[in-house]
Amino acid sequence: MDDLHTALGRLAAAVRTLTAATVSLASAETASHAAADVERIVASLAPRLAEPPLPRYPTMSPPPTEPGDLMPFDLVLGRLNPLAPPVVFTWEDGKSIGRVTFTRPYEGPPGCVHGGMIAAVFDQVLSVANIMSGQAGPTAQLQLRFRKPTPLGVEVRFEGWQERTAGRRIHAAGRLLANGEVTVEAEGIFVQLPSGRVMQMLEPD
Repeated sequence: MDDLHTALGRLAAAVRTLTAATVSLASAETASHAAADVERIVASLAPRLAEPPLPRYPTMSPPPTEPGDLMPFDLVLGRLNPLAPPVVFTWEDGKSIGRVTFTRPYEGPPGCVHGGMIAAVFDQVLSVANIMSGQAGPTAQLQLRFRKPTPLGVEVRFEGWQERTAGRRIHAAGRLLANGEVTVEAEGIFVQLPSGRVMQMLEPD
C-alpha cells in the first residue's frame, strides 16, 4: 500500500500541475494536442480502475497522527486527491493550523481565491481542531465573514480552534490570514458523534 500511495501521490501532483496549465493555455492548437494526449491516457486507465474503489479512510496501525494520513483522498488536504491544493496541517498551541498557496484553478474574483474554496477549507480546519481536541462530528452550521479579498499566489494561514461545547454541540471558530492580515473569519457548529458512527453516516439506523 505504501508503494501505491507514493505512486498515487506523484500522479495527483502531476494532475494538479496539468490543471493549472489547462486554465492558463492561450493556444487552441496546444490545447487540442493536450486534450488528445489526456484522452489517450484516460482511455488506457479505464480498464485498470479498482472495483470496489480503494478505501477512502484507511485504517493503519499505529493510528495516523497527521490529518493528511487519516484522510489521504480528502478534497482539502488529501495529497492523493488532485482536486486538493493540498492544505498542510499542523497543531500549534491548541489550534489547527492549515497552510496553503492557492493557484489559478482556485480563482474567484480576478487574482483572488474563490469564496467557496475558502469555505471548504474552513470546514476542514475546524473539523481538524475538533478531532485534535478529542471531540468531533459532522458540520451542522458554518458561517463566514469576508473581511478582505484573499490573494492567489501567496502562502496563507488558516487557524481553527474549539470555543465551547454544549451537550452534543461543538462550537468552533477560526480565521484566515494573508500577508499578516485577517481576510476571513469563521464560526462553526458541529454535532459530536462517536467516530464509528461518523464513518457509517449513510448507513440506515
